[in-house]
Formats: sequence, structure tokens, C-alpha cells
Amino acid sequence: MPRADQATLDLLTDYFQAMEVKDLDRLGAYYAEDITQTFANAPTITGRATVLARMADLLGQVTSLAHPLTNVWQEDGGVVIFEVTSVWRFHDDTEVSVNACSIFTVADGTFTDQRIYVDNAPVDRFLA
Repeated sequence: MPRADQATLDLLTDYFQAMEVKDLDRLGAYYAEDITQTFANAPTITGRATVLARMADLLGQVTSLAHPLTNVWQEDGGVVIFEVTSVWRFHDDTEVSVNACSIFTVADGTFTDQRIYVDNAPVDRFLA
């Protein structure tokens, strides 16, 4: 599997930077109008507005949520597979790191599908 090119790395880095600083306008610009998102075992959701609402709710519960990239690969057809360490910073200054692996599909600089595979049990008590 080939490593991702620089343009893909830049796309992911900027997307996750927008998430970390809670820039919802910039974050939303990365979602295709008909995006689908499957987060762990949650039901798949569809549509930019729905995904952005989920992200706004999640980001409202944290001080920041960083995603340093560990490994990134890409396939034909815009499929990008990557590993991250999600760094959750909560309002009480607690920091929790969780490893994840995701498969995103990219078309014309936007995400058309996101599949996020993670066990968020270590952060669940902070999100309740």
C-alpha cells in the first residue's frame, strides 16, 4: 500500500487543525454535501449539516481534540487510511490519548465518507 502524497497529508493536517481549534466553518468546508460518517459502533449518519452538528456537539465537550498523524496511506479512488493518536483535552484539564484508525474517501478536496475505528471507552466518562 503506497504512502500518502504531500497533498493528502496537508489536507488531513489542515482538517484536524480546524478540529483542534474548533473552527466549525473551516471544518464544515471539508465535508461533501452528501458525506456519510460511521463513528465506531454508532449508526452511520449522512449529510454535511448532520455531521457538522455531531462535531459541534462533541467539540463543545472538550477544550481541544488533536489528531497527530502516525501513518497515512492512500489507494486509488481517493481512499485514505490512517492511524492517529486522538488527544482529548477536557475542561477540567484532564488529557486522555486514544489510538484510532480511519478510512476516509476524498473527492475534490472534500470527504465523501469517513469510517472511524476507535475504542473511546477511556474518554466516555468525560463525555457523559
